[in-house]
Amino acid sequence: MPTETRIEHRYPAALAFVQQHGPDAVAIVHDLLAHAERRGNRLVVEASVRQVADRLAFLSKDTVHRRLRQLLRAGIIRRLPTKSTTTFARPVYILDLAGTGISLSSPSGRHSA
Repeated sequence: MPTETRIEHRYPAALAFVQQHGPDAVAIVHDLLAHAERRGNRLVVEASVRQVADRLAFLSKDTVHRRLRQLLRAGIIRRLPTKSTTTFARPVYILDLAGTGISLSSPSGRHSA
């Protein structure tokens, strides 16, 4: 059974994030956070465009792809280099929530990002 994830928004920073990146980007960040794991002090998630689009059925693969590129350019996610030799290996991202007004906390209320 998946563990509970609490994603919190702190205003006005979260409002500025929504205004700059749009609600689609917020939904994608939430999806990535819900599937992220903590590795040391970093939040890491392995996810393909297709996986995210399938989980967020209201967004097309093209929209997810555009928003992931937007989040990459903004520095909110960074792609980790992989050693995989397969063309279709799922990318691995590090999430950097600094300045977004979005945080991930444990069910006990302790902030983890």
